[in-house]
Amino acid sequence: MNASLAVNIIQQKQLKVLQVLVVDNSEQDYNLLVDKIRDEGFDIISRRVETQNNFNKALSEHSWDLIISNDHLPSFDTSKALSLVSEINPSLPLIVVSRSHVEGTTVNTVSSGTDDHTHQSNVARLIPVVHRVIKNHEHRMDKGIIQNQLQNNQDNYQLLANHVQDLVCLHDTNGDYQWISPSVTKILGYTPNELIKAGAFYGIHPEDKNHLTTRIFGAIESGKVRNVQRFNYRRRRKDGIYIYLETLAEPVYEKNCLIKIVSTTRDVTEQTLSSQLLEENQARYEGVLESLSEGIVLINYDGIIITYNKSAQKMLDIPNRDYIGISNVLETNFQLLQKDHKPFDIKHFPSTITAITGLGQHNKVIGLKKNDQIRWASVTTVPYKLSASKKGVVLSINDITQVYQSEEKAQKVAAELVSLIETANAPIFGINWYGKITEWNNYATKVTGFSKEEVLGKSLLQEFIADGHREIVKSLFKKILRGKNATNYELPMVTRGGQTVTMLFNGTPRRDYENRIVGMLGVGQDITELIDYRDKLESKVEERTIELQEALKKEKELVSLKSKFVSMASHEFRTPLTTIQFASDFIKNYGEKKGWDAVHVKLNKVDEQIRHMTHLLDDVLVMGKSQAGMIKVNRSLLSVSEFCHKIIEEVSYQTGYTHTVEDVIISDTDTIFCDEKLMRNILINLLNNAIKFSPKGDRVRLEVTCKKGALRVLVKDWGLGIEKEEREKIFEAFHRSDRVSGIYGTGLGLSIVKKAVEILDGTITVESVVKKGTTFIVTLPVDYEKENISN
Repeated sequence: MNASLAVNIIQQKQLKVLQVLVVDNSEQDYNLLVDKIRDEGFDIISRRVETQNNFNKALSEHSWDLIISNDHLPSFDTSKALSLVSEINPSLPLIVVSRSHVEGTTVNTVSSGTDDHTHQSNVARLIPVVHRVIKNHEHRMDKGIIQNQLQNNQDNYQLLANHVQDLVCLHDTNGDYQWISPSVTKILGYTPNELIKAGAFYGIHPEDKNHLTTRIFGAIESGKVRNVQRFNYRRRRKDGIYIYLETLAEPVYEKNCLIKIVSTTRDVTEQTLSSQLLEENQARYEGVLESLSEGIVLINYDGIIITYNKSAQKMLDIPNRDYIGISNVLETNFQLLQKDHKPFDIKHFPSTITAITGLGQHNKVIGLKKNDQIRWASVTTVPYKLSASKKGVVLSINDITQVYQSEEKAQKVAAELVSLIETANAPIFGINWYGKITEWNNYATKVTGFSKEEVLGKSLLQEFIADGHREIVKSLFKKILRGKNATNYELPMVTRGGQTVTMLFNGTPRRDYENRIVGMLGVGQDITELIDYRDKLESKVEERTIELQEALKKEKELVSLKSKFVSMASHEFRTPLTTIQFASDFIKNYGEKKGWDAVHVKLNKVDEQIRHMTHLLDDVLVMGKSQAGMIKVNRSLLSVSEFCHKIIEEVSYQTGYTHTVEDVIISDTDTIFCDEKLMRNILINLLNNAIKFSPKGDRVRLEVTCKKGALRVLVKDWGLGIEKEEREKIFEAFHRSDRVSGIYGTGLGLSIVKKAVEILDGTITVESVVKKGTTFIVTLPVDYEKENISN
């Protein structure tokens, strides 16, 4: 059998479909027109419109081959149709069918831009007009394509010159390189200069080198060949791997004298290896085809046998001679029988039907009777395309005599298969084309609690799939019923007890003996426990991730605080240490000369700077304890008035009595239970800040009100004030505004105040106006009696 024909055994014929838009207000005229065109052999798709809106809609919704228009409609005429066509698709042909007998109509319509004109009464002329207009349209389209191709060729030539992918080389008359395109790096791995230095024949496979040097370039150099030479060979890339190359070498002559050689080379490794593989597969295919027990016969459009394999020759007794028809072979050698042993008419043989209708015939059972013996055959025929207009038939024939003899055995196997499904250790269920359950094995009953009798005939989707999943599962079932397989899909099913079990579902389409899809068969695995375990594991991973993120955040905050502390310490401790060093040097060098009064002044400076440094260190230590969570509330009996006056005196002394602290203390009790250290940190830091940031003022205000179990502390100054964008940052550790960079401080005071207020379950608010002052208000819950502290 001819293998190249066998490879193309089944092809489908593609018919030309003429798509026509008709502009007419008469349904009867439209039907007559369409029937006439169809009678002439056209396979036609058509639509009728009679208004401009419908015409516009038809043009936008569909691609038409031809428009046939009535020359005049009450609301829409040919000129409007032609105008719209010119705007949307100028190349679309338009034929006018006129009802008018006015002289000159044809000339007017054709000259107006339509492709042709005919009268309604002369429908016979319409078909040649259609043929001519379509042919002219195709010629115009071909011309446009050619013009576009010419322009594209010019553009491509320019692009090729700039970005050539093949290896292009110029050689001298001896074959040595003169120039190499940059694409050599992509193909062989060398740069152009590297390969020029290595030589034109460097890396050529030893088995191919003599052919290139002698038979190709040698023949060109000697003048024995003057035309383009195409040759394939192997060459080693820079990485040491041999690849297959194809080269076109063209000698260039000037005045009959060889002046250079131009070569273009491309990598054909993949094609060469594929070709070798194809040849091997072709040989295997021919061997397999000839060894098939199935008979294959190729028949042309006249019913003549073109080729066949050995199995077909044996089954049909095909004689070894040319130009013999399949009908002749069958009628000469056999009496054809139907399944009921009645005679089978050769006119109904599958190959005859396929040749006439172009439709395949599948698994037709026919008896071949010869010498009182009957062999039963299953015959399948399909059309294949021989040329643009002619088709042949591929006939395959199988001897199925033993099938009839083994029917009882097949039924037994089928019963065993049913038993296997019923007892399988996995849920197996099936549905028909309408989604009704047709199969339900014992394990499906075990998993869901529903017996086979309860579920047969019911909708699997509506009654046994969990809510919220039905639309997705419906799409999955549709996919399977269209012939696709579904694998490893998590299918949520409802049990008798109302729980949801998850099946790892695999589904395949079920087909009947004629290979038509009639339903679906599904096999599942209960993975509910695995799903629960996976969800719990994902939850644990998420919790652990959050913990790690929190730890990382705290670590970053700690690193930031350390960095800010180092920056603060290096800045704030430098000034007092410098002052102390200066005073110490003064006392050493000039103490005796200047006298005790001068020394006393310097010692006071030292004492002042020591207090300042001590205050800085206290702030740092308090902040460190608060960050570590080491501060514990220790409430004790505290006199509000006495405590506040002590704090005022301490702050005034520390600041050199630069400001007067106006105090207003209002309390319905003289004593409260509160943490003295935390209260001291709050008042000292707020008063210190009020004085520090009022460099041009001479007073600050302290109001303390204690009523109904709440202590309210107000500290007000008339100093620099705080800008609005800074207010959210003032409670951050080590934060200092650029506006107060000249005023000493650690940036910890307000952070310490806020921590102390939070520990005491209080609140702090701030109000400020730039250059007018700031007010801090702290509100704390307090107890008047000791026994309430534990509560």
